[in-house]
Amino acid sequence: MIKFTVKELPHLEARLVKFEIEGGITTPEEAFSTPLPEVAPGKGVILSGRGPIWLYGRLIHHFHPARWVAVFDPRLGGAVVVASHWPEVKPGQVIELDDLA
Repeated sequence: MIKFTVKELPHLEARLVKFEIEGGITTPEEAFSTPLPEVAPGKGVILSGRGPIWLYGRLIHHFHPARWVAVFDPRLGGAVVVASHWPEVKPGQVIELDDLA
């Protein structure tokens, strides 16, 4: 089972979408049948969680209408923007994050 949580990040005009795969393993059938959270297009989205690359592909595609989409990388201490419809936020930009708790 995949569990999603959404946290507002007002200082970034974004929402953090965290996911957790219970047991650490999922299948394409499970992942593609799990409902995804909705996020208003006027905000950015930061994705965070441990999962297969194809799950991230699904999430990025789903959240594409958002202002911008970034993926958290703990090694960088921030989220790397992978898609943007907003001139102030560019693909490849790292958005620094102090705490994702």
